[in-house]
Amino acid sequence: MKCIMRMFMFLLITGLGACSTAGGPRATPDATASNSPAGIEDIYVLRSLRETRSAAAAFCDESKIGFTAKLEDRYVFKAVSTRPQDGKVVDARFQDAGTLHACFESAPGASETNFYAEGVVAGVAATGKGKCIPIAADFPEQGITSVRCFLVLSNLSAPYVAGVLTTNSITSREPIGDRSDPTGYIQPSIATIRLWRKR
Repeated sequence: MKCIMRMFMFLLITGLGACSTAGGPRATPDATASNSPAGIEDIYVLRSLRETRSAAAAFCDESKIGFTAKLEDRYVFKAVSTRPQDGKVVDARFQDAGTLHACFESAPGASETNFYAEGVVAGVAATGKGKCIPIAADFPEQGITSVRCFLVLSNLSAPYVAGVLTTNSITSREPIGDRSDPTGYIQPSIATIRLWRKR
């Protein structure tokens, strides 16, 4: 009888174990493959931090950039740290990840403006041409303007052959540094950079 009871308990416990894990997350070949880099592109999510702004000088020569620039900016890129479960940014200046030297036809956010830049991201040099386009002025509050920018990247370091930088940006009454006016905003941009290799 004791032997039968032991066998019954063993079967009950193993059965419960199977029920508790059957619906849980499992590693499958498909799931593993979907999280693996395909080898054709690399993606970076970075915060740009404007360190200087001045009148455009020799770096922004019209013959090189294709438009008459009024402003010249210098940025440092900061790697961001995100919360794994939902992607929320928890640190927007985790560590240095690159630099950018930029020219603008006018102040981003004031109107649609041409945008030229040269920089290095994660050791990859690139040249970019694009635009910044205002989304809404005094949004989400007075003194903050929402802007979107993009650069089509070329002249990249090997092995990359092309790329795109896009930003979700704001401008505030304080254009330099990490303290926005009004306070509390990550300025000026969270950038996504996609770099592509030749197939």
